[in-house]
This record gives sequence, structure tokens and C-alpha cells, in this order.
Amino acid sequence: MDTLRFYFVTYNVATKAPTQDLNALLDFPSQYNKNKPLPDFYVIGLQEVKSQPQNMLMDSLFSDPWTSTVNKILCRQGYIIAKNTRLQGLLLLVYTQMKHVTHLRDIEAQYTKTGLGGMWGNKGAVSIRFNIYGCSVCLVNCHLTAHEHLLADRINDYNTIIKHHLYHVNETTNILYHDYVFWIGDLNFRTDHPTGSSPTSEEIVAKLQKVEKDKYAALLKHDQLLAVMDAGEAFSEFSEADIKFPPTYKFVIGGDDYDLKRKPSWTDRVLYKVVANNYENVTLRADLVSYNHMPHYTLSDHKPVVAQFNIKVRHGFILSMIERPPVSRSDVKLRRATVPSHTNSDTPHVLSTTASGIQNITGLLSHIDVDELAEEASNEAFANYTEKTVEFAPINRVWYIGDADFRTQCTLTPDIEVNPGDWIGIYDANFHNLDDYISYEYLAKVGLSVRPASDGQPRTITLSFPVGSGVRTPGFYRFLYFSQPNSDVRSVLGISEPFEVSSKEDKLVTLGTSEEPSTSSSPGQPKSATASTDIFNDFTGLDVAKLSRHFSNDLSID
Repeated sequence: MDTLRFYFVTYNVATKAPTQDLNALLDFPSQYNKNKPLPDFYVIGLQEVKSQPQNMLMDSLFSDPWTSTVNKILCRQGYIIAKNTRLQGLLLLVYTQMKHVTHLRDIEAQYTKTGLGGMWGNKGAVSIRFNIYGCSVCLVNCHLTAHEHLLADRINDYNTIIKHHLYHVNETTNILYHDYVFWIGDLNFRTDHPTGSSPTSEEIVAKLQKVEKDKYAALLKHDQLLAVMDAGEAFSEFSEADIKFPPTYKFVIGGDDYDLKRKPSWTDRVLYKVVANNYENVTLRADLVSYNHMPHYTLSDHKPVVAQFNIKVRHGFILSMIERPPVSRSDVKLRRATVPSHTNSDTPHVLSTTASGIQNITGLLSHIDVDELAEEASNEAFANYTEKTVEFAPINRVWYIGDADFRTQCTLTPDIEVNPGDWIGIYDANFHNLDDYISYEYLAKVGLSVRPASDGQPRTITLSFPVGSGVRTPGFYRFLYFSQPNSDVRSVLGISEPFEVSSKEDKLVTLGTSEEPSTSSSPGQPKSATASTDIFNDFTGLDVAKLSRHFSNDLSID
């Protein structure tokens, strides 16, 4: 797998609730195309989510209706919320398939206000950046200044966002420094005609009715965004696929007719930028799959716009935490062996490197032509990309609520630097959000050296959780290892297999202390665990500092 599919949605919802079915918006397989592959990532950018002051605090503690509705669709299909961020009416949600979670690196969110000269967040941008399989990705959702005659303000908004939107990751401190940038939102650029020849709204609608299918070039000649891109005033670094859909603004709410109070315009856009040659011997690219509007959504005066891209990543054949046999090509670094699947799945099978899995590796390696793997890796030329990983030891017994030795053991690759803020969290086995930990402990508790192992050997650590540390309900759980160099940036380095937690009453009735739990990787839905009220997240976009993200676990999947 050397490409990832991203699915983008931008929708100005005009403060309305999600009263229409959103499955079509997310292009979910229907009875006619049940086998259609799902995207690797969903990126949902909304504008004008209801954001009156009385709603902002509640939405910071509990999910807003749009987030809850999208969660019920995507999380049911196994998607995980990698990150979400909000600035008043601006909302950005990023979902990923579970198989990509442990490859997410340096996740960070930022925001820039441009309303009222930067004092108010009714206009501006929110973003989420991360690294995935060796490539940096930046996702921006914006809402720029409205009205046809305020073009200069929109240009200024863009340049303000580019200047002031900064990140903590050294190589990508600016939006434009990332390998891939996708900029979505209500950019609010309108159609603009020469003075004295500007048609009325009625005349534009009449022209639209005569347009042959998908041929809007004559009208797009007057699109403000395309003009400022050509002139280098704003967004000149970006590209846009050909627009083959009618203007998405402004409609009469509840119908499909244009509201003639405004000239029809393409305000809702998806732009992209790729640094193709950022790495030696591999060319990055973003291949368009589709770019269209969704006309049957009528709850807003905008129509949603969706786009799909396949992006090239640097994912290769690597070995991890086991001594690899010598290869004939010294310039190829193999850090984890990947075995092609014998099923129809496109997910590579990664060899287990836990203590219990080492004996299986020898047998599997005997069937692998390492030189052939090196040849393939060299041909793909992933610029010696490797990943730092953490492997959790399997838990070979049932844990009981209240046990004093509630602990986990994991092995770190030699190149991992342990930060003072690194932590391991306990999650429901079927968790839906990286923010939904039940309990956590910092790695500093074990006194591990922050520097990588000097002898090049993996380090194994044991971390204990105190009695009553949050797991109070029988069910299945997981450990996740987070590298967190500061409060703004985090990486997911490892995730454990599900393990069972039971009550002491069950221990007395059904299990002996040496009895092992089920090892099923699909244990079914665990009971919801009690949420922690630890202060840990930073709702920067809302300007509400350090609110708990665990006041309520309001994701109810019917």
C-alpha cells in the first residue's frame, strides 16, 4: 500500500441542525455498491455551525449535533477520530481507519481569527496537521470575509492565515511547508464582471439553465478566486480540479432555487498543494478521484462540496525490533517485515515482534526472499523512511477491577526519545476517539532515560496503574502509547491487542487466577467505561483553556 484515499467535505450549514440523512454526503456504500472500498481518511470541514455564546460552552463539553451525527455513521464503520478542532462556527473533523492509527505522527491543531481585525473568530481558519507514513499533511478549513465587493478583505484573510498560522513541528512550521496541503471551506469568492457589464442575478440564473452538462468555463472566467490565483494575490500556491458543477451559493433554504438576493457563486471550494520532490527517489502526487457538489441537500443556503484524492506516501517494507538478515543493497533500510496478504484485503500483514511472536517470525522469514524485498523497496525508493514504534506485550490473563498490579509491558525501538510528557492511556477496546482515554500514566513514572538507547537495543518497560485508576466496568480494553513532546503535539507509537477486565465477583464464581482470557480480536461491544475528568485537552479554538474532554461520552451508536 503506497497510496491513501482522502475524502473531503466542505459545507456551510447556516447554523442549521443535521436534519437530512448524511450517508450520501459521506458517499457510503449502498445496496448497489456494497463492495466499494472506503476512504482511509475522512476530512469534514463545516462553517457556520451554530455558535451563539450560550452554545459554545456546552459544545465544548458535549459534541455538537453535527459531530454526533457524523460519529454515528463513521464510527459504526470502525473509523477513529484522529483529531477535531473548532473556532466558533468553524469545525474540522479528521477520521481515520483503525489500521492507520499507529502511523499518525506529530498531530497538531491550530487556528487563526480574521474577523474584526483578528479579534473575533466568526471568520478565520482552523487546521489539523500530522505525518502519516513519512509524509506531512496539513488540512485547513476556513471561512473568509463575505460580500462581492470585499475581495481585498478575502485576499488579506488568506495572507493573514498563512502568516500567523504556525506549528510546533520544526520542519513544517508553516502551512505551505507541508508535503500535502488541502484547503477547504467557504472561501466566499464571488463572480465579478467588468463595470457596466455586470449581469443581474436573474440573468446569471438564466445562463446557468442553458449551460451544457458540466461546461461552466464561460461563467468561471469571472470567478474571483481563479482571478486572484492567476494574479498571485492569494492561493497562487494551490491548484484546483476543473469545476464541473453549478454555483453552490446562494439557495433558498429548503429548496433548489437560487436566492436572487445574491449572484450565484462558487463560494465552496477544495484546493490542494503538493511538494512533489521533497524526498529523493520518490515523487509525491495527489490524484483526483472526484470533485462535485451534493445538490439534494437543502437545509442550508449553500450546497456541500465533496472531493476525493489518492495521495502517494512513502510506506515501504520495514523490519522492527528484530535482527534483520543482511541485504544486498546497503542503501535500503528495512525496519519491519511485511508479508503480502493471502486475502482480498489491501492491508499488509505485519509480523508480530512481541516475545510470544518471535518464534513465529523465524518460520515466516524462511518463506521470504529478503533480497527480493530489498529489491522491491529499492525500486520504490522510499528515501530510507523508517518509523519509531512501540510493541505491547500480550496480556495473558484476565485483569480484575481493583487489582494492585494493573500494569502493562511494552518495548520501544532504540531510536525513540522519551519525552517527559509521554504517556500510556487505557481505552475501551472499541474506542472511537483518540481523546477518549479512560485513564493514563506518564512514562516519567518508570524513570526511563529520555535519550535513545546508546547500544542500539530495544528497551522494555513496565508501567503500573494505581488501584482505582479509572477502569471500573467489566469489558475489553486497550493500551495506547503516546509520544508528546509538548502539550500541542502528539504521536501514536503503539496500540495493544484487546485485553479483558472482569469484576472480582466473576473471579470468585467463574475464573481461577491463572485462567487466561479470550484472545479474540473482536470481542464485541464492551460496556461503556466511566469517563475521567482529568484536565488534559486544550480547546484553543474556543478560547476555553484546558477543559476536560471527558465530561461526557456522548457517542451513542444505535
